[in-house]
Amino acid sequence: MTTPYQRLDKDNAAVLLVDHQAGLLSLVRDIDPDKFKNNVLALGNLARYFKLPTILTTSFESGPNGPLVPELKAQFPDAPYIARPGQINA
Repeated sequence: MTTPYQRLDKDNAAVLLVDHQAGLLSLVRDIDPDKFKNNVLALGNLARYFKLPTILTTSFESGPNGPLVPELKAQFPDAPYIARPGQINA
């Protein structure tokens, strides 16, 4: 028995933004890092527009990954923020 398709509903969804850190943005090779950052911020704008719960997470901020992109933190000042110190598991 298959479950019928259910369209994504903003009342039953969340956005998880994982490891969008300053040091990692420069490692993106298939898109210009500035375009990538702008795309991430645009996704954040959509999450805010639709009032989706949003969670921010980082790994190893004190090391080469660096801090969360400040503009993203500014977009979601009250969002749950999970810093995973010492974990690089991508």
